Amino acid sequence: MKKLIIPLMAALLLISCSQGPSPEQVKQWVKVVDIKTQWVQKVGPDVRPWEVVFVPSIRFRLQNTGPQPVRILYFNAEFKLEDEEKALGYDYRAYPKGEPIKPGEKSPEIFLRSPYGFRAKSRESFKNNPYWKKAQVRIIVGIPGGKLVDLGTYPIENVLEEPLEKSPEK
Repeated sequence: MKKLIIPLMAALLLISCSQGPSPEQVKQWVKVVDIKTQWVQKVGPDVRPWEVVFVPSIRFRLQNTGPQPVRILYFNAEFKLEDEEKALGYDYRAYPKGEPIKPGEKSPEIFLRSPYGFRAKSRESFKNNPYWKKAQVRIIVGIPGGKLVDLGTYPIENVLEEPLEKSPEK
């Protein structure tokens, strides 16, 4: 009986310890696709009526190119101006679907934006500002087991989008 219990316990331990792909596998299997970066106009109580505020944003999907389903728990975006060490802002979102991304499939569109950006008197004054700095965003995903996976840094295009009353569905 002991001869049967030890291999069974070892198998159960291996099964319970494997929570899906490792961070290294996730980096190899998950690709950021359908990327669109731009500056979006912020609307809200912290925007004064005589000004406009633009914040950097990114829209993207994840594609699973690996052989196994990949479970993503959340996204974290770190927005920075290119020549500065300190972050401009962060956006944190839970993954919009509870199920894993199956091999060959894409996730729903993910929209992340910085809570902070630049203020100007008008859209035109913002667009023509010679001090408008280039920005970038680093995408980090959380996977089961509390592991973080850096999926890369992407430049924010110096393009302005129309105002958003609220974020697209998450």
